[in-house]
Amino acid sequence: MTTETPRPTERRPNAFAPGGPDGTKSGRGPTSGKDAKPGEGSSAYGESLADIYDSLYPATGPAVESMVAFLEELCPAPASLLELGVGTGRLAIPLAEHGYRVHGVDASPAMLAKLHENDPTGGVTSSVGDFSALAVEERYDLVLTALNTFFMLPTQEQQINCLRGIHDALADGGVAVFETYNPQLYHRLTETTTRVGHLAPDALLLDTIQVNQSLQSALVVHTIMGPGGLRKVPEVSRYAWPAEFDVMARLAGLRVTGRWAGWDRGPVTDQAEKHVYVVERQSV
Repeated sequence: MTTETPRPTERRPNAFAPGGPDGTKSGRGPTSGKDAKPGEGSSAYGESLADIYDSLYPATGPAVESMVAFLEELCPAPASLLELGVGTGRLAIPLAEHGYRVHGVDASPAMLAKLHENDPTGGVTSSVGDFSALAVEERYDLVLTALNTFFMLPTQEQQINCLRGIHDALADGGVAVFETYNPQLYHRLTETTTRVGHLAPDALLLDTIQVNQSLQSALVVHTIMGPGGLRKVPEVSRYAWPAEFDVMARLAGLRVTGRWAGWDRGPVTDQAEKHVYVVERQSV
């Protein structure tokens, strides 16, 4: 991608891409995901990038601080919190340090191994799982699906199934929070787009994006070039428009109670880089 394009979220400071979730990336390559079993691509993506993930997405900075402040206002610690796509713990570890009881689900064992390296005190518990078929024993005050994780489910059916699983995972009075990119950022891309990011003094990340407007999908191929050679990792993102997200939530027994352009609760505009949704169970 040598064409300069807007950056969808500070989540990916070194590259322009839809961004897989922290460890539950779809990574399905150029297919639509129809031939892959749920979770297969997610695990492959995480296994491919676990060794450099913390370089791609630093665990400190204003983005993390504003996310913690948003959640503390919404549902303060010591609430129980489930993060889908916990990855290496970029968000989960700071939340645990602020007093939340955090459990993370991720499709990649390598990502979770890195999480436990980053969390030597064991503040975050975790389990390997496919959140498109979420099944948890405990119910949680907060369910967090951040950093475009929800859009990494490659079909509408899987997205609705994920919402149903979140519905069942919420405690009475619980809320779910989603952070996604603004679909406008990708839907308006009519040509293949590229962007170069610096991973280290001797390493580059080249992202190439192709958008299929009719399928609401973006294919990103991450090419990592460094001393160890060249590595390519594909991922597919399926974006949902706000009105579609509302309908899918209702089908899952949920309703959207708030939508903002970021963790600072700014108003949603066409130029906003991200959307933050707050969702709760529908009243009977």
